[in-house]
Amino acid sequence: MTTPMEDELEGQRHYYHYFNGFPNSFALISPFEDVSTAIVFVHGFGGDAYGTWNEFHLMVDEDSWTQHFSMVDLFFFDYKGVWERIHSSTDRLLTFLDKIIFRPEPSHFSVDLAPVLVDSEEVEESTEISALPKDRQYQKVILAGHSEGGVVIRNAVDKKAGGKSLILKCDLRLFAPAIGGYAPAGLVGTLVNSPFLGGILDAVLKASPAYQDLSGKGLLNKLRSKTEKNAHRHKSEPAFRAQILWGRKDYVVNPDKYDGDQEEFEECGHTKICKPDDAYFSPLNWVSKGKSDNGSEE
Repeated sequence: MTTPMEDELEGQRHYYHYFNGFPNSFALISPFEDVSTAIVFVHGFGGDAYGTWNEFHLMVDEDSWTQHFSMVDLFFFDYKGVWERIHSSTDRLLTFLDKIIFRPEPSHFSVDLAPVLVDSEEVEESTEISALPKDRQYQKVILAGHSEGGVVIRNAVDKKAGGKSLILKCDLRLFAPAIGGYAPAGLVGTLVNSPFLGGILDAVLKASPAYQDLSGKGLLNKLRSKTEKNAHRHKSEPAFRAQILWGRKDYVVNPDKYDGDQEEFEECGHTKICKPDDAYFSPLNWVSKGKSDNGSEE
């Protein structure tokens, strides 16, 4: 027997909206009006808004997860995670958050119906509508990042630490963030250290501006020091303290955390850590409730 809430949610699915001003970034918009929560997903090194989070796109409207995500708008931010410096990617994210999440500009949610209307040239009224069922004012914003995306998110928070930006009120859910740097081990480490393939792989990686930032200690050490200081100074600002989910079989990044962070571990690798399926629910639980399958709710 279903509850009245379950009956209302049945058949109500999120729909896609693409942002012309932010190429390859898009949203899954809830069809309900009274939505007050937004989750912003930031992919990692070599990932993108589609491939990294594809399982989320598919599963948030499944019966088992409808009640968790039906009243949530999900945003998938895309950036040049290989060929751009961390600071540049950070600036792109801050612009996206400001124009799409914190102070939504109607033009970014405008949809032109003219291409699908018959004789649209003869229509006197505007053919543009809003992709949003109702103007949003999000009361809760969650920033979810994978790998390099975790560094970009934390760097964005740091850049706004001296002001009153709404990003300081955001909750952070980080999947295997590269805040401790790049640490090739296992098969990846074997390839990097092999006489032939290692030289080729190392040359390709070192050509990447983002990899240079992640493999060096300058940016990462400064980010850690500043974030930990701000976490002690601004105890009421949640963005300085992250909740982190690590993979015990991660051979790509160092599992490290800042003072004040909370962490849990799952039996999976670096890529799988943020990809839920019918047997692995932790990413969905982690983003929606702040806990993994075996963790405790925040």
